[in-house]
Amino acid sequence: MKVLITGATGFLGFQTVKYLKDRGYTVFATGRNPAMAEQLDYLDVPCRKGDVSDKAFVADLLKGMDAVVHTAGLSSPWGPYAAFYEANVVGTENIVQGCLSQGVPRLVHISTPSLYVRNQHCLNVRESDPLPDTPINDYARTKGLAEGVVQKGIDAGLKAVMLRPRAIVGEGDTVIMPRLLRAHSEGRLRVIGDGRNEVDMTPVQNVCHAIELGLKAEGPALGEAYNISNGEPVRLWDAVADVFERLDLQLNRRKLPFAVAYTLASGLELAAKAQPGQPEPPLTRYSVIMLARSQTLNIDKARELLGYVPQQSLSEAMDNFVAWWKQKHWR
Repeated sequence: MKVLITGATGFLGFQTVKYLKDRGYTVFATGRNPAMAEQLDYLDVPCRKGDVSDKAFVADLLKGMDAVVHTAGLSSPWGPYAAFYEANVVGTENIVQGCLSQGVPRLVHISTPSLYVRNQHCLNVRESDPLPDTPINDYARTKGLAEGVVQKGIDAGLKAVMLRPRAIVGEGDTVIMPRLLRAHSEGRLRVIGDGRNEVDMTPVQNVCHAIELGLKAEGPALGEAYNISNGEPVRLWDAVADVFERLDLQLNRRKLPFAVAYTLASGLELAAKAQPGQPEPPLTRYSVIMLARSQTLNIDKARELLGYVPQQSLSEAMDNFVAWWKQKHWR
């Protein structure tokens, strides 16, 4: 199977390239990060630098492919709506239309459980549960629109599945743990709320496993959205403290009340919007919610229809992250 990975120079995309290549797939890649593109060259994986929001570029990329794993997009708690729309909606439109016009039969689309996020605890969330009337931010809003684009492709005959992986962690993480470590190094990391909130975190290897299952899906498994996690919620701040200890760091356990943090984030967002370029504030309302509220996913649907079974424990994934982080910073 010839598989194109979009966003292959990002965290999940790069790990997916390695995972599928190791399992005998013929892998092609595209992405925008030149440094990571060089690493793909070392893996002997053809990588074309470009942007999936370029329709002609995408159509040319898809020629001769058997499947696409679409991980590309803009994932951030902050940014202009136009940037999210271009990356998440237009990019997905180009992928879906390209698959249909070039005769590429399969698509695995990476979506997000940010679709579910509300300013409250959300436990055992199922794919069929009602979504919030108003998305929590522009990232969630545009990823929801992107799912609608994929659904239109499914209606037109595309064999597609949509995955909603929760809090991806492990070797190569560029988002969750690095953000927390940076906040710690700058002296601004605090436990928000009571510190007892439970969350799902998902080893990147398990997301790659789910992607492969999506590439093989048939019958009733097709055309569906799936929650992906380890199905074993943990207390967020205990997990963070454990990683910090392995890196010889100590988490500041001083607590910041949720109401105070949320009000502070609201003010910082207003101040950022008034500045040229609207730089990301040091704290956003979305980040406060993600750090203080519980969110766990029900993965029964993925187990039953995709045959998904988590392959790696969270502890193993964190071991991989710590070893990689130490090596990276020693270098």
